[in-house]
Amino acid sequence: MKYSTLWLSLLAVCSAQAAEEPLAIRDYALQQSKPAKTERWSCKSCERDEGWFGEVGLGAGYANDDGATRFRNWVPSQQDSGMLGIFNADLQYRGEGSRYGSLEVKNLGMERFSLATEQGHYDGMRARLGYSESPFYWNSHGRSVYQPGESPLTQGSLAEFDKEVVRKKLTAGLAYTPKSPWRPYADFSHEKKEATLAYYQSSVPGIGSGPGLLPKPVDGSSTTLVKSGVSYLGEGWLVDLAYNGSLYRTDDTALYYGSVADPYANERAYEPDNNFHQLSLSGQYNWDRQSLTGRVLTSQATSNGNLTAFRNAPISQDDFHGEVSTLQADAKWVGRFGRDLTLRAGGEYRDRKDKSDEYAVVGKQRGKSDRTRSKADLAADYRLSRSVKLTTGYQYKADQREQADRQDTDEHTLFLKGRYRPAGALQLGGKLAWSTRDGSDWRHDSAGGNGSPTLRQFYLADRDRVELRGDLGYQFSEGMDARLEGWWAKDDYKEPDIGRSEGKDYGIDLTLNQQFDDNLSGHLFSNLQWITSSQNHAYTGAPDWDPYSTAVRDEITTLGLGLTQKKAFDRDLELGLDYSFAYGRGKTDASKGYDYPDLTSKQHRLEGYALYQLTKQHSLRWDVRYEYFQDVDYLYTGEERNLGNLNQDYNGYFTAVSWLYKF
Repeated sequence: MKYSTLWLSLLAVCSAQAAEEPLAIRDYALQQSKPAKTERWSCKSCERDEGWFGEVGLGAGYANDDGATRFRNWVPSQQDSGMLGIFNADLQYRGEGSRYGSLEVKNLGMERFSLATEQGHYDGMRARLGYSESPFYWNSHGRSVYQPGESPLTQGSLAEFDKEVVRKKLTAGLAYTPKSPWRPYADFSHEKKEATLAYYQSSVPGIGSGPGLLPKPVDGSSTTLVKSGVSYLGEGWLVDLAYNGSLYRTDDTALYYGSVADPYANERAYEPDNNFHQLSLSGQYNWDRQSLTGRVLTSQATSNGNLTAFRNAPISQDDFHGEVSTLQADAKWVGRFGRDLTLRAGGEYRDRKDKSDEYAVVGKQRGKSDRTRSKADLAADYRLSRSVKLTTGYQYKADQREQADRQDTDEHTLFLKGRYRPAGALQLGGKLAWSTRDGSDWRHDSAGGNGSPTLRQFYLADRDRVELRGDLGYQFSEGMDARLEGWWAKDDYKEPDIGRSEGKDYGIDLTLNQQFDDNLSGHLFSNLQWITSSQNHAYTGAPDWDPYSTAVRDEITTLGLGLTQKKAFDRDLELGLDYSFAYGRGKTDASKGYDYPDLTSKQHRLEGYALYQLTKQHSLRWDVRYEYFQDVDYLYTGEERNLGNLNQDYNGYFTAVSWLYKF
């Protein structure tokens, strides 16, 4: 800003006069002045009150899953129907100095709950401890001639069983923030899994040619995770050295099943004990509006399994030893040059070596899964104006798989993105990307490969891909805005003799938000997506051969709306309502005139609440949930006698009233 000579002269005169007459301002309405009310000048958020603060809630409710345990993934009650109690707490403690603590309880009284506490000093030692149980349910109406409580599984009459899993997890952690650049930390977790899973079998020994389910009990498996490390924070740079470990243990080696006369007639393997150890060194350095980050990792995964438990397998050794070693390094550089230009560059290298036993089974050599992957990318951001920004880039990926039908693949990608964000209500964005993949010659002889000169796995085959994305945002008024996003992508496989020939993925997303007034707001969203693929199942070059092909089309539709009303009925009452609808359909059409039956799923969800503030500290909350779900899989249709009712059709609901206390 430039000042005129006259303005500077007047400013100097007034300043000099004020300095010579300091008592002049004291004469200004001195007789009418009053003492200032300073009690409102205090900063409430800066006051240091010690003690516990937060909210606790105690509730009672009723749930009914309509005989379908899948509903309990949303409302994890402990029984099919009946009353339940719920306790929640979110508390924080402020002590003297930097002392703090917290206690969090989520949904205690239900099947899925968690407990967590943390204590320590912000500038010193901190410790945390937690416990959680998390179930997941599939179906409670599966039927089998084998029952999961037995060992081995012996054939009997058809009976229902529950397919579900419960994970019980204990966590602990330590962190230390000394008055130095060093930052040590450590985390620990131990998880035990109790489950009944199931295998689908096209036929079950002893009951004929019809399909059946084989329950897989999992009651003695556990996973222990350990993480520890130390960081050093310098001026403009940092470095971190960390260790990650995982130990998986199971009490079971083999799952045996058969008739009462021969219960060990059939067998399946459980996952063996395995260990994972990883050591990483990472860092970041900043200078002159530039930054460089990098990381080096080395890891080893091992497993040991007893082979003598499988009497039907022609083994050449008693135990199988698996070992995979991995070395990985990556780096990323970002440089900002002026206000308009930003450059980025990055690279990654990963080498995986399979050192597992190769001759554990007589007459068969296990193929190794060695793989080397490298990646490099370049990108540039340039701001053409205050409202227009362009980004362009290039990415290169190379993979080498020693035992694959195609050892080497290379992929090149070019992309261009744009963003238009003016000062007004309109925002526009878009992206165009093109990529191509090719590689070495295919192997189909004794040296390797599957033996077919025309089979092309989709993840190895030559492919051209085009991707378009766009988004539009508009603010109609101060309280109303909308956003529309759309995408279209196509994969074209150049040699579709036997394998995938084409794939598409396209759809749109729409979101609308409306603030009707200070107390009433709402939102609306929708999603439409289509995923298609075409595949040939016979060699198109064979003479006088009409190739057999299939076309798969998945359609997904999602709709939803929500409303929130505060100060309802002119009281301290808040109301909320959310509704969502989801529909999916999978179609498979064949070229020979036979179309497979559709796979369909339909879901309606309704969730509402009412929160009434009794006093400043006390409030009541009412929650209600409803879900209707139906799915149809033709694989299970008509096989209810053997498999049970695996296709689901239920109406589940839940309601609860809670008392909340804030202090």
